[in-house]
Parts: sequence; structure tokens; C-alpha cells
Amino acid sequence: MFKRLLNLFDKLRPIETLNVGFDSGGRFKPTIVMLHGIGATYKTWDVLNAELETSKYRIIAIDLLGCGLSPKPRLCQYSVDDHVKYLRKTIKKLKIRRPFKIVGHSMGSIIAAKYCRLYPSRIKEVFLLSLPIYFKDNKNVNFSHKRTDFYLKAYEFISQKKDLTIKYSKHVRNILRIKDGINIDEDSWDGFSRSLRNTIIKQNTFDDISNLKLPVHIIFGALDEFLVQENVYKLDKFKNVDITKLSGINHTITPRFAKSVAEIINKSY
Repeated sequence: MFKRLLNLFDKLRPIETLNVGFDSGGRFKPTIVMLHGIGATYKTWDVLNAELETSKYRIIAIDLLGCGLSPKPRLCQYSVDDHVKYLRKTIKKLKIRRPFKIVGHSMGSIIAAKYCRLYPSRIKEVFLLSLPIYFKDNKNVNFSHKRTDFYLKAYEFISQKKDLTIKYSKHVRNILRIKDGINIDEDSWDGFSRSLRNTIIKQNTFDDISNLKLPVHIIFGALDEFLVQENVYKLDKFKNVDITKLSGINHTITPRFAKSVAEIINKSY
């Protein structure tokens, strides 16, 4: 009964627009929409924006649902479908006329892939950075399966340890030496923990990508500490998927990572 009431409330809940942290403007320019990772904000993209020409592109960076200054609905499940609903409402408000390019980082790449599957006519190309793709139903006990199992169990543990996660999120941010990253507090905890469980752990990203016909660029660092490379390369069998592995790069969007991504985006135009 309680679950049915929650589902009913979920259907009746108004969909608000997300916070657009950065919009370089220019409705008639080729548009790039950027989606950051879990626990982050639109500021993730500052280093990439510095590498792209705002005179050439309209660049839009959004705070995802539950992050930054975007809505943080308490009863929301923060599934990938929830994220996409709010993203779609925001993109409609931005009045992007022509098909645009979408760039996602980490969890943002999971959301981007789902958006592309649901609304392929709106997208020209998709760029998935540091894609955390996991296969929960892999029955082969091999290295990639063991790593996937480790990550999923670790994420489940983190999603249940509110005080511990909040306490150490700032330490992780300092260790990774990034200006924008895992920074969880009381206000953002619900969105973080539920997104971790219902978007990252319960993902269906392989199926989403396998159903796409548009160009898909997957870019990741060879030192990515959250990525199972064997899982990523399973997508290499699709003709529309291009995979780029960058040496000396980890999970975060560093200036060197951003420069390489900018070069790939510029070549695609």
C-alpha cells in the first residue's frame, strides 16, 4: 500500500527545471549540453569550457537532479528515468532548436545514454566520459566480474552510510585535487544515495547504448579507478561506437583530460 502511494505521488509530482549553471548563449550556434557526475555540479566542466570556443558553440552546463542548485525532491527515487524527466523539461525550456551534442561524465554519461535512447532525434552525437558501466548478471567468474562485484558492493555500502560518507567526502575531494567532485552534505544526501543505488547500481546502460544509431564516443583514462575496462570494450562491437583510451588519465576531468576531449569534439564538427 505504501509503495503504491509513493508511485502515485511520483506520477503527480510536478517536474521542475534544473539549474543551468552555465550557458554561453547563441541560439543559432551548434549546441553542447554537459552533464556532470554524481555528487558534483556544473563546475565540473570549467576546464573543458576553457578548451572550447564559446564564439563557435553554445555551451550549456547543468546541475543534475539533487545536485548543486537544482531541485532536491525528498520522495523522488532518483532513478535514471527521473533524471531524464527533469533534464528533458530543462532542455525544452532552453529552446534548443536543432539536434545538439551531449557530453556526460561518470553518472552523467549513464543519464546521457538514456536520454539519447528515449529522444534520439534531439541528439547529433553523444560523448560518454569515464563511463561506469557494470554488468550485474555476468555469470562468468573472471577478473572483470570480480571488479564489478566489488564496485557494486562498495556503492551499496556507501549509499547506506550517511554520516560516514558526509564526513569523508571533503577528504576524498582534497585527495583527488579537484575543485568540483564528491561533496556531500545533509541537503544533497538523499539525491546522492538514491542516485547511487537507482541510477548507477541499477543501470541498464549497455542496452541503452546498444539501441543507439547515432555516433557514440566513449572516452576514458587508462588509470580510471572506477572503471572496468573489459566492460567498456564490450561496446566496441557496435559500428557507431568509437572508444578512446587516454594514457596517464584517471576518472576526473583534469585539464589534460579536458584538452583531449575538446580535440575529439572539435574534430566531430
